[in-house]
Amino acid sequence: MTSHDARLRDTCALVTGAARGIGAATAELFHAHGATVYLCDVDDDLGNSVAAKLGARAHYRHLDVTDAADWSRVTAEMADRGHPLRILVNSAGAASKASIMDTSLAELRRMIDLNLVGTFLGLQAAGAAMTAGGSVVNLSSLRGVLATAELGAYGASKFGVRALTRVAALEFAEKNIRVNAVCPGSIDTAITAGAGFADDDMDAYVKSIPMQRRGLPLEVAKAILFLAGEESSYVTGTDLMIDGGSSAGARTPKLSSS
Repeated sequence: MTSHDARLRDTCALVTGAARGIGAATAELFHAHGATVYLCDVDDDLGNSVAAKLGARAHYRHLDVTDAADWSRVTAEMADRGHPLRILVNSAGAASKASIMDTSLAELRRMIDLNLVGTFLGLQAAGAAMTAGGSVVNLSSLRGVLATAELGAYGASKFGVRALTRVAALEFAEKNIRVNAVCPGSIDTAITAGAGFADDDMDAYVKSIPMQRRGLPLEVAKAILFLAGEESSYVTGTDLMIDGGSSAGARTPKLSSS
């Protein structure tokens, strides 16, 4: 990625799920804008590789977002190294697809732990570490806004992320910490390559998106950059849809002219 303006110079950011997808794109964009970035994930090989490619000001750390001790360890290390946390992006998460009747209790708990508990612990860590204020951006989803069949466990976790975002925005305002969420629609990442998605008709799905295409991780990262930086200094407690118009409403199907 080419160098951008240094709008995040002298700012320290922590991005979870930074080894791939939206997290990696966000870490790269933050770094290009001058931030010191801590890339956090549980895939140590890939995370270290991404950080090494970015070079100076990029640091990989193992962080299991469901482990409070991991959060404390990483944020304490940042402070000890003179890198106080100012921006947190809660990007780590996963998706699974199955009907309610076919979803096991273990899978429901896995979705809640990764997507919701991980965000909750990140908010707690930010509330403690951002003593000079800051910005938190949580990753919700279009499926956290519009309920979708066979995405009950995932959707429940992402609806919950939006609720936590708004409560944290209210509670953290007096700390000068802004908290917002982005809600990506269909983004071209590996998250839909898992079990349960193989029988989806992606061509038909893409045609249902008003913009007629899937989004790119960088397009989500640019929205996260806006919410993380001073350009959004009076924005907190909001959900930013990044879905090609999918949540705007429905279009009436037209008869084929062929």
